[in-house]
Amino acid sequence: MSSGFDDDELEAYYRMIEARSDARERRRRRNTPAISYDEPVCPTPEKIAYPTLAAVTGAILAVGRSSRKPPTLRCYECRCGAWHLTSSRRI
Repeated sequence: MSSGFDDDELEAYYRMIEARSDARERRRRRNTPAISYDEPVCPTPEKIAYPTLAAVTGAILAVGRSSRKPPTLRCYECRCGAWHLTSSRRI
């Protein structure tokens, strides 16, 4: 039983398909920047990192209760996502 194509016809058919594929414009891949999931680095790792505003506020109150002349403390949210204490007037 014959399949209908001889070797030369099959070869010609494949060349025609390849030529059409080459002639077709290739799709361009979107140039998307890579997403970084790295944890942010703390610029002041020597400071205690409090997870929430409530936690750092509790620390300020505890320091204030434990000394006669409590230091003036403030808190700020760091770029690492944690909260830190500071005695600096500028935040």
